[in-house]
Amino acid sequence: MLNSPERVSQDLQEAVHRAIEETGYRPSSMARSLALQRTGLIAFRVGDGMRNEASLLDPFMREVARVGARRDYRLVLNAVADDDSSQIESYRALMASNSVDGVIIVETHPDDKRAQWLTENGVPFVAFGRPWGETSSEHSWVDVDARLGIRQAVEHLHANGHERIGYLGSPPDGGRREDRRDAWRDAMLEVSGRVTVDDVEALYFETDLPADDKKLDDFLRSTEATAVIGQDDRFASQAVRSAVRIGLKPGKDFAAVGFDDSLIATDAQPPISSIAQPLTEAATLVWDALLSQIGGDEEAPLQVLIPPKLVVRGSSDFKLNQSGT
Repeated sequence: MLNSPERVSQDLQEAVHRAIEETGYRPSSMARSLALQRTGLIAFRVGDGMRNEASLLDPFMREVARVGARRDYRLVLNAVADDDSSQIESYRALMASNSVDGVIIVETHPDDKRAQWLTENGVPFVAFGRPWGETSSEHSWVDVDARLGIRQAVEHLHANGHERIGYLGSPPDGGRREDRRDAWRDAMLEVSGRVTVDDVEALYFETDLPADDKKLDDFLRSTEATAVIGQDDRFASQAVRSAVRIGLKPGKDFAAVGFDDSLIATDAQPPISSIAQPLTEAATLVWDALLSQIGGDEEAPLQVLIPPKLVVRGSSDFKLNQSGT
């Protein structure tokens, strides 16, 4: 009757609803799943458990779990290696045993074989991250407009008097790393009329983490950068420490901006400005698209970039005077 109230009389409906209120009855999620032939479970890969305070995946996973719970869905945490082949084999096993209704994939990258396999096998899924290296795709994805965020950071620093704004990042990968670096290059050339292509090339410091302290110190000295944007908060934090080593005062004559708004940024001294990703909005859109697929209601793939927000803190919230001090 609860699923098809139109089949019974109004008097019977009212009597049943009174009984429900009096007894505190709640419908069985297991029974509902059996009736709908769904599990109410979604696979979400988790990493190796190594602590990374700058990682966005832990807070994103929490938001996905929170938003999903409101829709009577739970996550199956899929502990598997990060290579595509291992993940695909885990999806194959989960779907063969009818253990989940769909999949959320994260950390998309060029030549991502997961999306291709899931699409070809008709598995409902959504990616948090756009497809890299492709002009078009057939699947749903949600991503944050990193280029907009980097531009906001460059404009913020330039408005505060910084012309020589460096960038710290890891070697390009044809995906997210390269996108953020190129966004900085483009914004530098567009925002400041006094910065040349040669200047921009000189202000780029490519490194894996941890960075070589001496090389990073020499970079800041030689370029006379008064500000640095980091690929993420870890890079910005390294720039702050380097600035201190060479006698600069972060928050007074040296500025830094990170990306992802992690604990590294909030716990630093001074706290580091950072580009925050709207994780609640992203998680909500991911669930909207995924449940549309599961319910057979998706008319076209959802493919959307959502704007980030620059959170300004003490590391960059100051005006640089003409002498740079």
